Amino acid sequence: AVVSTQSGHYGRGKSESYVLKQQGHSYDMTCVSYSPDSLSIATGGDDGKVKVWSTETGFCYVTFNEHTAGVSDVYFRKSGNVVLSASLDGTVRAFDLYRYRNFRTMTCPTPVQFSCVACDTSGEIVAAGTTDTFQVCTWNMQTGRLLELLSGHEGPVSSLVFMEGMLVSSSWDKTTRVWDTFERKGTTDTLALSSDCTAVVASPDNSQIAVATLNSEITFYNLKLGVTVGSIEGRNDLWAGRSKEDLISAESQKRNRCFTSLSYSADGSVILAGGRSKYFCIYNVEQTVLIKRFEVSRNLSYDAMLQFLRSDNMTDQGPLDLMETEEHEHGSEIPLPGVSKGDFSKRRVAPQINVHSVQFCPTGQSWCAATTEGLLIYSLDNTLTFDPVDLDTDITPLTMRAALASESYLKALVIALRLNTSDLVVEVLEQVPEDRIHYVVGALPLHHLTSLLKFLVDQLGASRHLHFYMLWISSILTTHGPALKKTSSQIMSTLNGIVSALTAQTRTLSSLCDSNQYFMDVILTLGKVKSSHTLPSDIDVF
Repeated sequence: AVVSTQSGHYGRGKSESYVLKQQGHSYDMTCVSYSPDSLSIATGGDDGKVKVWSTETGFCYVTFNEHTAGVSDVYFRKSGNVVLSASLDGTVRAFDLYRYRNFRTMTCPTPVQFSCVACDTSGEIVAAGTTDTFQVCTWNMQTGRLLELLSGHEGPVSSLVFMEGMLVSSSWDKTTRVWDTFERKGTTDTLALSSDCTAVVASPDNSQIAVATLNSEITFYNLKLGVTVGSIEGRNDLWAGRSKEDLISAESQKRNRCFTSLSYSADGSVILAGGRSKYFCIYNVEQTVLIKRFEVSRNLSYDAMLQFLRSDNMTDQGPLDLMETEEHEHGSEIPLPGVSKGDFSKRRVAPQINVHSVQFCPTGQSWCAATTEGLLIYSLDNTLTFDPVDLDTDITPLTMRAALASESYLKALVIALRLNTSDLVVEVLEQVPEDRIHYVVGALPLHHLTSLLKFLVDQLGASRHLHFYMLWISSILTTHGPALKKTSSQIMSTLNGIVSALTAQTRTLSSLCDSNQYFMDVILTLGKVKSSHTLPSDIDVF
């Protein structure tokens, strides 16, 4: 999906009625953040606006324009009803998504420019890093009072993240610092790196952090053990093109490419990285290898899209593409009054494609990227994938249906899960009586629970049997709760999918109930009017 500017009107004859207007950011989109229920995306841009988009419709449903300078970072609080934004105008603002207003503005005693913002899991402490004073500021969310100014960095603070009561900050001074914000003990640990730090992110289970540096490396640290777990060299994965002004080869341009944004998946098995390139990459964390690389655009109207430039376009005065070749029909260009070098309003500089920010969806089924092209949303489509598990000669749809006919529901469900086909699993689930669900779930092997939960999450959003599938989920969580808790990090994306599906269903049912209530009020009112025989003769009730 690509966020763009569009508007629509509908009219007949001379009459015209307003239908829809959608407008994106006027300048580059610099940051992006998913809501905890994955139904909304907040973006910030160089135009000073904060926009919130619906992932279901792709439309922007609220825009905040209180900032007077570019927005450098946005962050969704864990409750999902508050969006935090940091700006170069020296303010950190909190926006309420229930009343659509700016209810809190946090500043420093001296004018500063904020580059990043983060919030702890409780939503009480807000932290922001600065680019000019090299400090980290912390506030109380409820009162907006400044709690502490953390000093120690010798360069601009590039990124912040909270993990287990600790605050981790990365800076251009080639260090990553760990702060104890609750005990106010200052810096507890300092990690020295080989180059300037551009981004830092914590894994979902808070077992490690990933730090991106200016030399295109991603380094993984275990803070509890204080050791380096692994590293990724991403210079060859960031494709470098030749700009019109470049005097060196594209291979030499790779030294100017780096990752500026990182995001872990919900289970922490992969990491998403994007930066100064038209590509963003997905890496396996454990094996530190590239899984896939995505190209943002092939639009040749942007600069640095070609790997090789035509040598015949080079002259003694420079590249032909940078020279003014437009002329008047008489052979000479007519400049504007008072201008000696032509019309400066004509655009002659093409922007370069960059990926400013990336983030994984909390459900793990999609991810988004804020790029020069706009907001791009990618999704995993597993409906057409046939991936059977433990196949045998007896594992067939015929044996599954034979087990259903003999009311061997557990055997039929295990066969369907081993075939790993959505239609067969749904066929078995919907034939199990409600009073037998608890017994089937209790006897189901533990290694099939994760795959069954994934199928149930898909049906929560697609099936009309909402109560029936909720009985399955409730029975699984009640019966196998202790076992699932031990593997909570592996099934976190599935649990987030349950929350997201239930939130979407709640909104749909609430809207339907409100509509039905208003319709019933109209029917009752018309019935009272008809019974009192005061209804005009020219009005037909039904």
